[in-house]
Amino acid sequence: MSTDWQQIREMMSTVIDSCEQIERAGLSEEHRSATVEINGVHYSVQEFLISAWTLPENIRYQIIRERHEAGNNLPYIPEAARLLVSMAQACAELVGAADTAPAKKAIEGMHYWYKAYAVPHMTTAIRLAKKESDA
Repeated sequence: MSTDWQQIREMMSTVIDSCEQIERAGLSEEHRSATVEINGVHYSVQEFLISAWTLPENIRYQIIRERHEAGNNLPYIPEAARLLVSMAQACAELVGAADTAPAKKAIEGMHYWYKAYAVPHMTTAIRLAKKESDA
């Protein structure tokens, strides 16, 4: 099973960059009804926001359908998928929380754990297991 990590990285970067730009623009509750005219039709900020979270949901279902049609169904939720979802949920809790910086030490510890501990040890164990099975 292989994964196009660049595509995933680009998708996550797109949504992170978009959220950052919307926040920098100063989005607040009263802006939900603000509109912009596109080709003679007025669209509200709220309509764009709803589309912004519905579009990835719809693409998710398209991916599921196309994988099924290609005979590439997932027999279980891959561990990497669980990691991505868990991290995205944790990141979502940080939106609007910069002033309080919650869990800062835990997040720093997590960065260290992934980069310096868990991943290097897992990759070493996998490499050794492969070496052993080749012998």
